[in-house]
Amino acid sequence: MYTRAVRIGFLTSTQFSTLYEDDRLAADELRRRGHTVEPIIWTEPNDLDAFDLVVMRTPWDWFHHRARFRAFLESLPSVRARVVNPPAQLLAFADKTYLPRLQAAGVAVVPTEQLASSELHRVPELLANHGWNRAVLKPAFTANAVGARLFEAADASRVVAELEKDAEPWLLQPFVPSIAQGELSFIFFGGVFSHAVRKRPRPDEWRVQHEYGGESAPHAPTARELDEAAVLLQRSAPGTVYGRVDAVEWQGRLHLMELEVVEPELFFRHAARSPALFADALGV
Repeated sequence: MYTRAVRIGFLTSTQFSTLYEDDRLAADELRRRGHTVEPIIWTEPNDLDAFDLVVMRTPWDWFHHRARFRAFLESLPSVRARVVNPPAQLLAFADKTYLPRLQAAGVAVVPTEQLASSELHRVPELLANHGWNRAVLKPAFTANAVGARLFEAADASRVVAELEKDAEPWLLQPFVPSIAQGELSFIFFGGVFSHAVRKRPRPDEWRVQHEYGGESAPHAPTARELDEAAVLLQRSAPGTVYGRVDAVEWQGRLHLMELEVVEPELFFRHAARSPALFADALGV
């Protein structure tokens, strides 16, 4: 797309003002190609029009500033620079309320019930209706499993009573036992598969994020896994420059846990060729 050196901004947060260590691998590849790469802290005043290309990377404090982040996303279509992923896509997947939307469209999503705070009293009834003996209840506006609760059906009323019931929607899902073997992440650039990672929780934990002791390692997907992951992406968000399909085995096939097309960790460190594939997808 570009036939000259371009100025690229990686949108990030104060915590990663010198870029997240994994993203530095992608930045190094872009610089090797003759481009400049600079961090842009999204919460600070910035002239995005001074860039040729703005890439959403690690604004990982966004869920502490939900309204501000949504307003920031809504401002991106007016930016002169090309924004990646496209602003409309960033807005559509900025919170986890996309999961019931995709489910309603027939995408294989881990079964999800969306509840307003005023509807949380229905949780015991819903668990009984679905036959879910263990479940996870989590805010729709969160990251890294912050605020998520795993509980037995018998404890549902107590858990609901303990929640801080603010105005945000909640998502109720069955606990998927295969998470003990790990959640699979499939990374695609320009809709083309790049690499996969298995994220395993520590033995006494169900959350796979490294903040809870989880570990990630390269994963060689089977042909079935790769086909199913590609279908999940294509049916959910065609036209991505980068996308990460987080999936688990459920009832004999992969089901979507999350579709990360806003600010995913892309695990460049687990695939040596991935920074070059990322740069190719950016068109630089």
